[in-house]
Order: sequence, then C-alpha cells, then structure tokens
Amino acid sequence: MKPALFAFACVLTAAAATAQQGSTAQQGNTAQQGSTAQQGTAARQGSAAPQAQDPQQPTFRTGVDVITVDVGAVDGRGQPVTDLHGPEFTVKIDGQVRRVVSADLVKYDYTPDAGITRRPAPKQQEFETPFTTNITQPEGRMIMIAVDQMNIRPGAARPILDSAKRFLDRLNPADRVAFVSYPEPGVVVDFTGDRQRLRLAMEKVIGTQSRFVGRRNIGLVEAIDIAQKGDDRRMQEVTNRECRGLLDMALEQCMRDIVDESNSILWTTRRDTEASLRGLREWLQHLGETEGQKTLILLSEGLVTDSPSDLEDVVRAAMRGRIAVNVLLMDVPRSDATQGPLPPTFTEDRELEIRGLNDLASLSRGSIFQVVGTADRAFERLASEISAYYLLSVEQAPADRDGRNHRIDVSVSRRGVTLRSRQAFVLDPTGGRKTPDESLVESLRSPLGVAGVPLRLTTFIYQDPKASGKVRIVMAADVGQAGTASGQYTMGFIVVDDQGKVVASRSEKSKLEPLEARTNTSLSYLDSVTVDPGVYEVRLAAVDADGRHGSVVRDVNAWKMAGEEFTFADLVVNHAATASSGLRPDVEPHVDADGVAAYMELYAASEETFKDVKVEFEIAEDDAAPALLTMPVELKPGAQPTWRNAQGFIGAEPLPSGRYVTRAKIMRGGKVAAVLVRPFILEPAPASKGGPIVIPAAFARVATFDRSAVLQPALVNGMLDSIAATSPSLKSAMTEARAGRYGPAALEALSAGDQQTAAFLKGLDLYTKGQLPQAAIQLNIAAGPRREFYPAAFFLGASFAGLSRDQDAAGVWQMALGAEQRPPIAYTLLADARMRGGQIDAVITVLKPAYAQRPADDEVGKRLAIAYLVTAAFSEALPILDSYLTRHPADGDALFAAVLAQYQIATATGAELSAADRAKLLKYGRAYKGPQEPLLAKYLSSMGVNR
Repeated sequence: MKPALFAFACVLTAAAATAQQGSTAQQGNTAQQGSTAQQGTAARQGSAAPQAQDPQQPTFRTGVDVITVDVGAVDGRGQPVTDLHGPEFTVKIDGQVRRVVSADLVKYDYTPDAGITRRPAPKQQEFETPFTTNITQPEGRMIMIAVDQMNIRPGAARPILDSAKRFLDRLNPADRVAFVSYPEPGVVVDFTGDRQRLRLAMEKVIGTQSRFVGRRNIGLVEAIDIAQKGDDRRMQEVTNRECRGLLDMALEQCMRDIVDESNSILWTTRRDTEASLRGLREWLQHLGETEGQKTLILLSEGLVTDSPSDLEDVVRAAMRGRIAVNVLLMDVPRSDATQGPLPPTFTEDRELEIRGLNDLASLSRGSIFQVVGTADRAFERLASEISAYYLLSVEQAPADRDGRNHRIDVSVSRRGVTLRSRQAFVLDPTGGRKTPDESLVESLRSPLGVAGVPLRLTTFIYQDPKASGKVRIVMAADVGQAGTASGQYTMGFIVVDDQGKVVASRSEKSKLEPLEARTNTSLSYLDSVTVDPGVYEVRLAAVDADGRHGSVVRDVNAWKMAGEEFTFADLVVNHAATASSGLRPDVEPHVDADGVAAYMELYAASEETFKDVKVEFEIAEDDAAPALLTMPVELKPGAQPTWRNAQGFIGAEPLPSGRYVTRAKIMRGGKVAAVLVRPFILEPAPASKGGPIVIPAAFARVATFDRSAVLQPALVNGMLDSIAATSPSLKSAMTEARAGRYGPAALEALSAGDQQTAAFLKGLDLYTKGQLPQAAIQLNIAAGPRREFYPAAFFLGASFAGLSRDQDAAGVWQMALGAEQRPPIAYTLLADARMRGGQIDAVITVLKPAYAQRPADDEVGKRLAIAYLVTAAFSEALPILDSYLTRHPADGDALFAAVLAQYQIATATGAELSAADRAKLLKYGRAYKGPQEPLLAKYLSSMGVNR
C-alpha cells in the first residue's frame, strides 16, 4: 500500500507547480453588505528576529554558524532534568572540544499518572480562539508509533498496542501522532489529533513474523556460526545433537541438512532484517522531510544485525530528520507454542535480536524499554523522558561541512544525569540551500508550526453564495514581525480533512504589504477556499526572499450553514476608515480612535426567523469582561432572501489605547444564542486630538429652557425692587406687580408717565400668559437699543429662548450683563444658550468670572466643568469637579467625569500620580455605582489604581 505521505508530498509539489503557471495577483478580500469574503493577497517578513532566550519561545535564527544538537537529560527515575545550563555541557566533535554557544530547554506539559486514567478533555471554550501562531513555543510534539510487524509474532502485539492506546490518552491535546506498521502492506495514519482514528488503526495490526521451520532444531546463532562463519566446532555440536545414532550415508545426509537449513535460516533472517530496515528507513526519510524534532516509538521483538554498521543508513536518516528512535522491546516467552520446539540457543538468539534494537536506540538519541506483558510502565517512563530536551548550539568548524559522518560526544558535569544524544552527525556540504518551493513543501508537511518566519493565522467561515451547500474558509494572516518591510514571499496553504486527505491547496509568489501602510504592523496575507462543511486542518506556510520559511497549523470547524433553521457566519472587524471600500478580514486589526467597524452574516431557512433575532456589537477588554461600549445593530437584507447582514460602527474615542475585543451578541427570543469575538488593537490618539473624550450623558446634557424658571417670585421681585429703588413714582404700579397683576401694573406705570416700565410690565404679563412673540415685542421696546434696562432685557432673552431662538437670547443676555453683578441664573441661562448653540468657548468666557465670584455655586461650577471637559481643558476641569464632589460625593456622573479628567491629565503628562491623587481616585472609584463602571475601572487601572 502506498503510504499516505507519498500522496501528501505529491499534492504539495503539484500545488507549488500550479502556482508557477498563470498565477495572478489576488484582490484584497472584503466583507461587505450582501457579499462574503473572497481571495486576498499574501504577506512576508523581511528580516528575522534575534535568537530568543526564553526556553518557551521559538528561535527565529539569523544564520549563525552553529550545529544544533538535541539532547535528552534524565535522572535515575527517568524524570527529565530541566535546570541544566550551557556551561555544564561538554561537546566533543571528532574528539575535539567545541564551544557550546547556548543551551535552550524545550519543555512540554506532562503529568505523571498510573497510566490507566484517560487524560481529561480540555474544557470547552465559550469563545473561539482568535488566532493560531508559531511565535510562541508550540505545545504539541510529533510522535510516530511504528510497528515492525515483520519481527512480531501474530497476535503478540495486542497487549502492547492496548497500552499504546492508553498512552494516547496521556498525551497533550496539541500533540500530533502518526501510526504505521511496516513493511508493506501495513496500516498508515498520518499525523493527526484524532485519537479514535489511531485506536481503530491499532486494531488492524496483528504481526506477520514467520520463522523458518525445518526438519532440524537449529538456533539462530548456530545457523550464523555454521553458514556464515564456517565454525567447525559449532557444526560438530549441532551434528552430535541432531544426528545422534546415525551412521554412514544417513549421517552425511543429516549433516547436509544441517548446512542447508542453516543457510535457509540465515537467508530468511537477512531477508526479514533487510525488509524491516528498509521499511524503517523509508519512514525515517519521510519523517525527515517534515521540519522539527520528532519522536519515533518502535514496537518490535528484535532485529538481527551483523554489526552496528548495518544500521548506518537508518541512523543517518534519523540524524538528518532530527528523529529520536525509542524502542519498546517486546518479550518472547521461552514457552511460546507458536514457535515450535525451543531453540537450543534461545538465550543467545534473544541477545542477538536485542543487540540490534539496542544499537538502533543508542545511536539515534533514544532509549530501549523491555516490555513483559503490558507496556503501561514503559510508556509512562517514555512519556516522562520525551517531555523535555535541550537544544545545544555548538560552534561549527569549516571541516564539519564535508558531507561525512562526524562523531559527537555530549557529557554533563553534574552527577546522576543520563544523557540521550546522537553519536554522529552529517552536514550538507552545499549548505542545504533549497528552492522556495522546496522550503514551502517542507513547511507544509509539518503537522506543527515551523518557527522560521513569524506567522499568525485566523480564519473566517461564510456560506458560499455561488456554490450551493458549500462553505468558504477565508484565511487572514500576519506575516513577519511588526515593522517588517514589504517584499516578495512564496506563500502556500493546504486544507486537510478529518481523514487526513488534502482537499484544497494553493501556492503563489506575492508581494506583501502592511494594511493602510502602517509602520507598526506585520505584513498582511489573505486567501480563501470553498469546501464542503466539515472539520479541517489548515496549514499555511511562508518563505521569504532569504529562504527562511515558517508555517502555522489551525483547526477549523466549517459548520454547515445551507438549509439550517438558523445559523451565522464569523464576525469581521477592522478600522472604520476602511469600511467604505469593504471590510477586510484581519488577524488583529489596528484601529484608530475614530472607531471600529464590524460585520457579520446570519442565515435562516425562513425570513420569519429574523423577527425575534437581534444583534448587539460590544467592545470589551477580553472575551468575558463587561462591555465598555455597546451598540444595537439593525439587520439588513443580505445576498439572498433568507440572509441578513449586521453591520455597524462603534466610536472608540472613550477608550484608552491598548488591546480589546469586539463582541457580536446574537439574541433570539430574548435569549443569548451566541457570542462571537474578534480582537483589535486601539492605537493611541494623536496629540492634536487631545486624546479620547467621553462625558456621561446625564452629566453633560444641556438643559432645555424652562419658561417657568424665570418666573420664580424671588427673581421677579428682585427685579421689581431694583425698578422701585430708582422710580419712587411707580409705587402703585409696583404694588400691583408684586401681587402678580402685571397688566394693571402696566396701566399704573403708564399713568405715572413711565412708558419704558409700562412696556416691561406689559411684556411680562404676556410672557406669563405664554404669548411669547407678543411679549418679545413689548420687552424689546422696554430693553432699549443697548439693552440697558436689564429686567426687560432679561425677559426678552427668556422670550427668545422660549421660542428656541437661542442665538438671539444669548446675544441679548450677553449685551445686558454689563459690569454689574447679576443674578446667578443669568449666567447659567446664558451658558446653556451658548452650549445649545455649540459655542463652548463662549460658555467658558461667561462662567469663568462668575465661578470666581461664586465658587460654591454648583450650577455655575458644573457647567464650567463640562465646558472645560468638552474643550479638553482637563487641568481646569478637575479642581472644579473635586470641589463639587466635596458637596455631592455620590453624584455618579461627576465622579466619572473627575476620573476621566485625571486620566487625561496623566496620559498627557506621563507623570506618576501622587499618593493624594491615588487616594482620591480610589475614593471616587469605590463611590461610583453607575452604568459606566467598566469604563471607569479601565481608566483607573490604566493609572495603576485598582478598586
């Protein structure tokens, strides 16, 4: 049976070749109303990152001349030793000590157990993983379990394979495991995370060993001595045993039978050994084509070799492929009835069979474990040993790169530590330079990410509007590190279904650029493919112009959408400024303070379904955090009658810069049906904009004019008193006016010869009756051209304000203020009129001197604070708010505004808060109980104050 990896390589090679023919530049993918995401451009990295020092970070190498040696280190109990340092290692190459440049620990999650308890399934996440990356150290390993069925008796593998099934349960969920049996025909399961597929494959292996059966009982060692070595003494021993009592011609025939059967045993053994080594070598070579460290667990009862040199090709393949071969040596009982009579040299034969496997393990950085009965303890020990290893970077010499074997010896100064390392290495004299297509294929073969070019990949799932029943997978990737220069990349992907079959692939050479020409982001890649609904593995690889290559692997659930009663596509978010040309899917878009645009599609079997469906877009700090900002979204018709689009915009001005998520909350029948999440990065606001500003609506709301507010008896009587003080002849008129009889009062004033006061009182009478236009006529006459008669000017402005003529009202009130001290309401009414007209600077001009005269007047102070906040004069607003809160400590809107002002000051100056300011903010934060609590907490935490 042709191995799956052969076909896999062919698909990749074909994809690379196809990309060379007629490849056209792809258009940037957008998600617009009535359309789904399509194909896009690819991305690249122009330079590699410095070598990482953190053992849990991958290494993006820059071409340092070193030899990388992987070394396992265990203590006497088989537990990994994880605290070794570079100076403790000594490395000799061809007997000469070489400098160890670095020693990086690679460690994987491992929890010792009894080997019989299934590893708990990872907790189901409520939210989808935003993206997959090769920038962090991968949690998974590549492990191949190989069964040498040529050297296993029929049925003998069952107990050890049952243990192997339990071993699968103890592996990390991120581990990728392959299972093969060889020589052909054998069972093949490519690297997968599907443990059930592996268990089912193991059920099919039974062992195919068949020993030579002759007339004589001749042991393997005896046959080798007779047929290969011509050992007369051994021949005599076997003759004495097998030909006892025979004479003459019978004896001669018996001796010829011994020689013939010895030759047959030797030939059969060599045939089986060659077939076994050939099968193992082929799989090691295929594994070697996949980049990264691999572990091969070999199940066998023995391997007969003449000397370690017989293993040279196999060991070389393991060295080149960075494969550690660990052997589980299965026991062969002395009393096995399937093998016929016990060979006279059974013990020596077993030693010979074991020696070959022992040599194989020791030469390829592995261990050998002898198994009697079940292999649970052996697998437990193996799981411990492969949970950590060191990558030693050793100084390279020019003579190392000659294409020959070089002996390498690794030792450590610490006692009680056993090292597992290769005993030789071979370097390609050509430097191992590959073409971009070869590097692409190599990266795509790996079931785990390759850390050569930094990549971050996310996917978006849509119903395909053109292909009935199909779904479209859109792949968006960041290529390279932030700030990477634009350049040419060879990009490619494959999509693998849950049976290990490649269902789609593509590669191309593209120039990649950052979105919106930003200088602080990675390069952007976008592509898409249409598939049947199902569970897939997407592998994306990139090769830069310098030959560095990397890959990333992401599991994708392309759920069924067509014909479903109700379902939806993925959420797309990006910078609002880009929405006009279509919203492009991105990994983690950079967004300016002008806002976030969000888009998603919903599908149903009937239009009636959408009657009780609502969607809200939210911005929060993370998946589960309270919403900082929320916006209901109107559903609009989609590309088909039973499709709907939810598209909206959320301004980000209120938020500090940093990382956030946009959430789409889908509600059906008043209940939350689903929550979709996408991350974004909010860029700092330019200094010219003064930073993000938000004022609580209830605090900043400008009061509408209340006509009755100026008719308060105390206010009206005060104005009447001022008139009476300058006009004693109007005593009768003032008596009527104080009694609220403004009409008769006007007649009395007219009788006294004071037409101006008469006009004022008549206008006031009309004002109280709600006849504002008529009142304005009389009051305009009374106020005079320069508005010198203040009572009339005041009510003239009130008449204009009541008629919604705020500009006229403000003009009259402003002119009438003069230099005299006016009632407090005169300033607040004028400020409100200016505020309603959007003249914020004029509000400050009016209220600043008034507040200086009356700092305890909360109505004046509150309005002045609002004006300062709106104009980003936070340093002027804060002391007013602090003073106001001493008298109103529970005013939630003022508390929020004070925290906002302090946050803006701290952001602008960068100065550390004083102890007094911290205590004040902590007090404000604890006192606040309003709807903006999550946002207030965000402001406080950004200043280092936690409630």
